[in-house]
Amino acid sequence: MSQLLKAIKTILGIAVSKPMTFSFPPDMPLTELHRGRQLYKPDLCKGCKICSMVCPNNAILMVEREKSEENKTGLQPQIDFRKCCFCGLCVDNCPTGALSFTNFPILLTMKPETLNYTPEMLAIPPTLEHPEAPKIKNTVSWARSRSIWIINYMTGCCFIEAVPWVASSFDMERFGLIAVGSPRHADAMIVGGYVTPKTLKRIIRIYSLMPQPKWVISLGNCPMTGGTYWDSYNTIKDISKYIPVDIWIAGCPPRPEPIGVAVVHAIQAIQGGYIGKEEKTNTDAGKMKLPTYSILEADSGQAQMDFVFGSQHSASGNFNMSLTLDGETVVDATPNPGYLHRGFEKLMEYRTWLQNIMLVPRICVLDGASYELAYSGVSEKLAGIEVPLRGQYLRVIQAELSRIQSHQMNLGFGGAATGFDTNERIIWGDRDQVLLLLEELTGARIYHIFNTIGGVRRDIQPDFPTKTNQLISYLRKRLQIYDDLFFHNKTFIDRTQGLGVLTQETAIANDVTGPNLRATDVDFDIRTATPYEAYKDIGVKVVTASKGDAYHRFLCRRQEIEESLNIIERALDQLPSGPVCTTKTPEDKKITWRLKIPQGEAFHCIEAGRGELCFHAISTGENTPYRVKVRGPTFGTILVMFPKLLHGVKIADVPVVYWSLDQCPADHDR
Repeated sequence: MSQLLKAIKTILGIAVSKPMTFSFPPDMPLTELHRGRQLYKPDLCKGCKICSMVCPNNAILMVEREKSEENKTGLQPQIDFRKCCFCGLCVDNCPTGALSFTNFPILLTMKPETLNYTPEMLAIPPTLEHPEAPKIKNTVSWARSRSIWIINYMTGCCFIEAVPWVASSFDMERFGLIAVGSPRHADAMIVGGYVTPKTLKRIIRIYSLMPQPKWVISLGNCPMTGGTYWDSYNTIKDISKYIPVDIWIAGCPPRPEPIGVAVVHAIQAIQGGYIGKEEKTNTDAGKMKLPTYSILEADSGQAQMDFVFGSQHSASGNFNMSLTLDGETVVDATPNPGYLHRGFEKLMEYRTWLQNIMLVPRICVLDGASYELAYSGVSEKLAGIEVPLRGQYLRVIQAELSRIQSHQMNLGFGGAATGFDTNERIIWGDRDQVLLLLEELTGARIYHIFNTIGGVRRDIQPDFPTKTNQLISYLRKRLQIYDDLFFHNKTFIDRTQGLGVLTQETAIANDVTGPNLRATDVDFDIRTATPYEAYKDIGVKVVTASKGDAYHRFLCRRQEIEESLNIIERALDQLPSGPVCTTKTPEDKKITWRLKIPQGEAFHCIEAGRGELCFHAISTGENTPYRVKVRGPTFGTILVMFPKLLHGVKIADVPVVYWSLDQCPADHDR
């Protein structure tokens, strides 16, 4: 009874507190340092072509314009925002400052070719302009526009910025948007990023099952042009060849705000009578059709059913698994990976050592900072480069902030999987505060690209410690709310304790690491076992639990959030002065985007949010790696251990076990 009263008191406290939802539009939680649309100053350009050469996505084309005293070649940059990932290499390497970033984040259109900006267009400072709202055609059109039911397909990285619209921070329901699980109930589909042939088959089927009228919104550059993966064999580079798309949103990934602007534009168009483009699908002569599934008869005569979990499922992410059920009990489980396979390790061989820092965070969008850190570390080992102590401390702060938001994402999924939608919305709303601080530090919410070979790209702003301490104080109070509504909730405890139990011996035998291993009472963390960066000076208290079940895996992450706050606090208190980046190699050569790393090989591991993350790199002395191998934390956990844990589990508990292991499909698919 006392716990119930505490929960009621917590809920009432939330009800009378200041709303967490951002005003929208135009009040957006943007920092001045956000890497938004570039601004071009023609009078400073020398036509040197460095911006075009350094761009890893081939997004910048040099076009001929009138020659001048400053620009004797007459070449000026044209940026195709269907390809640009806003990594900042063009801005960083421009010798004259002709290219700079604005913090303007909104690039959307119904005609993707209009996203190819000429030099003249780039020279105009961006502004947010809404089209004039058409008159309401009739009552039906008005009703449709005010109640759009959406089915999401988390195809790739871009889903990560659709998530805030489910959270309390952006709150899609104020626009009349409702997320639904069945395409037969959906008015609109959001395609959330990178598309492979395996994924495309399901997109086509979902679209075909949606009733008329229907609309499609495409997030990010990958569905338009392949984006960052333009040279991957497994990339569908233009989904409009297969289904019609009504609105394209550029970015990699686009922020949440452009999604809101797109929704406002869609509402206006629909109330004016727009019913979407003509329905059509292209299965490429049957190559993109899905197989059918049937019930299997067991030898005993008792009917068993083959059941497909994912990949388009609100509880799966872009991951697919075949389950054999006896009634509601799982008797067999077989993972079917590959929906997010991009061939990262091969793509890294075609990019320079520095360009790869843009690529590696995308191996796991949920915790991209860890991949930056691990890749930078292995590159520095090969090159013999020492990172200044202040740069090491800033790397730790970035890594721990990323760990916090990653764990918050997981706890939100855990809430959704167990039916606690309130917790999902509250925790994900708090996560947006962490992302805002990460943007203050790095210039981006998701793909920070803060690290570089030799340190970090920039120092902190004078007010960053104050803002960080304010967030630490805020989150410590919010953790008590998580406890009252979630971890001390008897229903959640009953759903998760004793479920998906993993023993120490089994975890170690199957290469399980991170919180999943520590929840079995194994005191192992790379940050203390083989300290890197400044962790040895700052110190880490390893969080463990003893039961090894779903509850204690979630609990470990909640407690790790608390320890990460402590680590950040100590890092700020101990932050040394000095440079944040080394600018020269031991051979006294300047570190540039063309950096050649001496011949050799190196191995480097860090503690990512999901566990042990290792990079093995080989150099032949060129400016590109000869070979890079990634040992991610989810391969053994999800593709090997997860199917074993499902034997004897009820079908309703499959998503609970799944998210208790903290899945990242992009990591194990790579």
